[in-house]
Amino acid sequence: MLMFTMIHIYPVLMNLVTSVRAAPINLLSMNTRDWSILCWNIRGINRSDKWDAVRNKIEESSCSIICLQETKREVFDMQYIRKFAPRRFDNFDYIPSLGASGGLLVLWNSSIFSGNMLEKRQYGITVQFQSAHTNEVWKLTTVYGPCDEPARSEFIEWFRNQDIEDEENWIFLGDFNFYRSLSNRNRSGGGSQ
Repeated sequence: MLMFTMIHIYPVLMNLVTSVRAAPINLLSMNTRDWSILCWNIRGINRSDKWDAVRNKIEESSCSIICLQETKREVFDMQYIRKFAPRRFDNFDYIPSLGASGGLLVLWNSSIFSGNMLEKRQYGITVQFQSAHTNEVWKLTTVYGPCDEPARSEFIEWFRNQDIEDEENWIFLGDFNFYRSLSNRNRSGGGSQ
């Protein structure tokens, strides 16, 4: 069984994922070791004033995996990642933003997990991880749900069609861009979807 502490910086309004503001959540148990995942809609990582805040939150969380949504960045390399991530995060994959919108980044510590990219879509990255300590295998999908059609419907259909075996360990997390009412929207003026 897997054990993770997930730290969500911004809440996700979806029944499938429980989230809180910057507080740990025990999701699963993995033998005798615990790991943390930092999941954050960063709303852009292109400003130097944000890099220190991100690094501080990473250190505070003691996470082994980082999932950032809405990076608003088209290209990542290790030189750029060093501006905000500690050196222990030595592996990554990403989905580029489309201009100033979207973008996903997953970083992990290879001394704790090996990662194998399974799927990349504009709204999600799925990585299969294997523990370096226990050899247990599990999947992580981080998403940034589209707000506009037709991409929103494609995302929902993709999500509904995920075929997960009962014995499979799989975590879905991120910013699904679902809300319960217009009052839950972050943008002023709302807009109906």
